[in-house]
Amino acid sequence: MRLIMEKVIITGGTGAIGLHLTKLLVANFYEVIIFTRDPKAFPAQPHVRYVHWDPKKQVIDIRSIQEADYIINLAGANLNGSRWTKAYQQEIISSRVESGQLLYQTLKQVPNQVKTVISASATGWYGADDSFQKKPFEEGDPQGGDFLSWVCNLWEDSVKPIETLGKRLVVFRFGVVISKDQGLLKEINQLLRFRLSPILGSGKQMLSWIHMEDLARMLLFAIQNNALAGVYNACSSDPIPLGQFTKRIAKCKYGIGYIPFPVPAFLIKLLFGKKGQEMVLNGTWVSNKKILQEKFPFKYPTLDNNCIDNLHIG
Repeated sequence: MRLIMEKVIITGGTGAIGLHLTKLLVANFYEVIIFTRDPKAFPAQPHVRYVHWDPKKQVIDIRSIQEADYIINLAGANLNGSRWTKAYQQEIISSRVESGQLLYQTLKQVPNQVKTVISASATGWYGADDSFQKKPFEEGDPQGGDFLSWVCNLWEDSVKPIETLGKRLVVFRFGVVISKDQGLLKEINQLLRFRLSPILGSGKQMLSWIHMEDLARMLLFAIQNNALAGVYNACSSDPIPLGQFTKRIAKCKYGIGYIPFPVPAFLIKLLFGKKGQEMVLNGTWVSNKKILQEKFPFKYPTLDNNCIDNLHIG
């Protein structure tokens, strides 16, 4: 245990990932400072404080920057927060880019002791798999050509200049984060409650996923291991087709007592538009070899019964 509690800023720390990460950091004797637009909305907690920031207005808490040892940047509009209208697509981009730019400008202008900045990105960087793909995407592969690829490119570019300040910069391209409380699995769980196992589109699209607990542990691992720098894929060792993903969960929970429930691609496109295409129907096969080479110890490397039981589905 350290004699002095180091301080970690989390931007976007009021979302599901931030909440899991905050608990883990406090349990490991860090003090957490959460940047949010509405700090009064959250009750006080031991070793956690909420401070105001507003990237759109370029407002940031200078004192917190001066005190912090680490920054974890999770800020950005929820990809599932709305239909992808042109206005919401712009919000998805600007909320990420403005946050990264504000952090860079503040670190450049304000004396500080920040050692490391860790920023989120996504495996959406690579775009969709094609039918001829022989191996998973790795960190050095170029970006794809769809909307999420463009978002990730701008997102990563917004924090890249932080390296010029002599700070260690780590960027994690998150796979699909599985948690019963958010995202894809939350939606699937609505059908699983009725013993329906959804087959979304063809069901063959590859899902590169990571357990919420492993993602939080990976972010802590990056704080504690100075050898980490650059871009890493944050996903498990067990990417699988989406149809197999839902089938494994249903089989673990109900044995053979479930019913396959096809949801055709045209209906997903009709209901969700571009979001449905890119976030449900497109698949992305991604390698985690680089983070494994850094000796990160996955707790849930595969979607086995232990992993599924831990999700408390149903």
